[in-house]
Amino acid sequence: MQKIRKQGLVADLWPNIRLMQLSGLFITEYYEDNSALMRLIRKLYSWIIFMLVMMNYVFMLLWAFTESYDADQRATHSVTILFFTHAVIKFIYFSTKTERFYRALASWNNANSHPLFAESNARHRAASLGRMRKLLMVIGSITIFAAVSWTVITFIGESVREVPDPETENGTMIIEAPRLMLPAWYPYDAAHGIGHLGTLVYQFFWIFYTMAHANLCDMLFCSLVIHSCEQLKHLKEIMGPLIELSAALDTQVPNAEALFRVPSSGSKAPLVENEENEDYSTNYNNYRNNMISNTITGGGGTGPNGLSKKQEILVRSAIKYWVERHKHIVRYVASISEMYGMALLFHMLVTTFTLTLLAYQATKINGVNVYAFSTIGYLVYTLGQIYTFCIYGNELIDESSSVMEAAYSCSWYDGSEEAKTFVQIVCQQCQKALSVTGAKFFTVSLDLFASVLGAVVTYFMVLIQLS
Repeated sequence: MQKIRKQGLVADLWPNIRLMQLSGLFITEYYEDNSALMRLIRKLYSWIIFMLVMMNYVFMLLWAFTESYDADQRATHSVTILFFTHAVIKFIYFSTKTERFYRALASWNNANSHPLFAESNARHRAASLGRMRKLLMVIGSITIFAAVSWTVITFIGESVREVPDPETENGTMIIEAPRLMLPAWYPYDAAHGIGHLGTLVYQFFWIFYTMAHANLCDMLFCSLVIHSCEQLKHLKEIMGPLIELSAALDTQVPNAEALFRVPSSGSKAPLVENEENEDYSTNYNNYRNNMISNTITGGGGTGPNGLSKKQEILVRSAIKYWVERHKHIVRYVASISEMYGMALLFHMLVTTFTLTLLAYQATKINGVNVYAFSTIGYLVYTLGQIYTFCIYGNELIDESSSVMEAAYSCSWYDGSEEAKTFVQIVCQQCQKALSVTGAKFFTVSLDLFASVLGAVVTYFMVLIQLS
């Protein structure tokens, strides 16, 4: 594939993309040096990371099949395996579906723009960039904290486990277990000496990288949805002024050229972090007075509606811009669903089983100890992952649903026939809210979060009855 220049959405996601490349995911594009040798080195690095990740995961599975322990220990180890299963799935899935990732970013980099709405577009792009950077800092901090906490808690308390007693028929005995962060089978002595130290380093690397792979893929999904939401806010913001300008095409408007004049103060509309809480009329008036540049001048005389020929062409192109930009967002959201659909499906399935076992494990907590901290940490981390998906997916649904309401709330009935036709097109395009789906089996929203919790409660009650 031809190298895509670092611009547009790629520039906004550049820190995330760079971290994904450093984590070993198979992203070979977006490098300044894209020679054959460097591409080979980067692929070799990714394959080394892949082999190290898969090797320890196989060692954990071998431990599960070769060791004997009771139901509680089996549930504990199953939680650990399931916890990292979705990370391994995302590593494999994303690394084999990079073409979809490239297509999604490339499609947005080719998005059209319009001079009348450049200020609004730039403002909402800056808002999405700010939200992406905050999300990167939060998730990055959580990943580091989780990996360090996992390491520290390994050396707290006694490290023992129960095994069958060979001298008695049904008895058990307690033996000392090696202080490892993850129970796994290794083809060498991982309990003593240099083998133990090397295994600790390897397991810390494995925990940090697998968490990073999963969280970076999740964060990329959230960043793409955030970008979509800010673009929808941009379309809602420019709708009022656009309908007014559209109405001016076929209406006698005294001094209509004033719509194209920058106010004498030259001040721009203030940047508001929480624009949805701002009064609509104030936001509309501020934007109406600042969105159009004074470089737009007459060309060919002024018509009966007070606009020059050049201004009329510009207004009609602005209407086309709005419709095409909304269609582009629809295609963009569809590409996100295509990119993440199966990964989201596997994530929700694995998470449902993980939360069920964690709920069962929580009933075994009998005090403030390592077991309690581990179980609660698993639970909070797993719930936080799916809640992050669902909260941003729900925001996308809300923002897309409110576009039609914003169109209908404008004074379209006082406008021209062209303005009314524009509102009809908007309402037609927005009849179905935009959403991201998990392979078309479910919609990512807060309703999905509630459904997962409901399923967990049901499975938990069945598990309690069977135990």
